[in-house]
Amino acid sequence: AQAALAQYHKLMDELRFSDVLDQVWKIVSRANKYIDETEPWNLAKDPAKKDQLDAVMAHLAESLRLIALLIQPVMTHAPLQIFGQLGLDHENDDHKLVQWGALPAGVKVVEQGTPIFPRLDTEEEVAYIKSKMTPGTAKATVDEKTRKSEIEFKQFDKSEIRVAEILNVEPVKGADKLLKFTLDAGDEGTRQILSGIREFYPDYEKLKGKKV
Repeated sequence: AQAALAQYHKLMDELRFSDVLDQVWKIVSRANKYIDETEPWNLAKDPAKKDQLDAVMAHLAESLRLIALLIQPVMTHAPLQIFGQLGLDHENDDHKLVQWGALPAGVKVVEQGTPIFPRLDTEEEVAYIKSKMTPGTAKATVDEKTRKSEIEFKQFDKSEIRVAEILNVEPVKGADKLLKFTLDAGDEGTRQILSGIREFYPDYEKLKGKKV
C-alpha cells in the first residue's frame, strides 16, 4: 500500500488521472487477496482466534478508509457511503489523512451495510449475451418507408449521456467472445459490463484508461 500511495501522489501531481486510478485498483486488489489469505469467516468460528480476527478486520477497515479517500477526486457519493458504513464522519475525509494507520480508535462499523457496488452476476450475463449471439438468429429488416422519423431536439435534450472510463478489462472464463469491463461512471460509482468484442481486441489490456 505504501508504494501505491507514493505513486498515487506522484501521478496526481502530474495530472495523470487514469494512472492514478490504476494505483487505487492495486490497493483494492491487494485487499481482496488479503481477504482470501486470512479467511476471516473461518477465524470468526474459533473464539480462540478473536484477537487475530480483530486485527484482520481492522486492517480491512483501514484499507476501505484509505480507498474512500483516494477515489474522492473522481467519485463523490461512494466515498461518503463508505465512510458512513465505517462509522466515520466528515472530519475523517481530510486528504491530510491519506496515510496508512490513520483509522480512529473506537469507531463502530455498521454491522450489515447495503452493498455500495453490487456484484455482477457473470453467469447470468454470459447466458443472456450468448442467447443473443446464437448463429442463425433472425435479423430484423428495416423498411425505409416505415422507419420512424428522427426525434426532435426537445426529446433529445431530455436524454442523459454519460462517459465512463475503463478501469479494468479481463476475459470471461468459458466465453471466447466476451470481455468483462469495470468502468468508472463518476458520481454513479463503478459498473461492470460484458461485451462480445474480444475477437476484435486481442490486446484488450490496451483498452484500460479509454473513455466509453
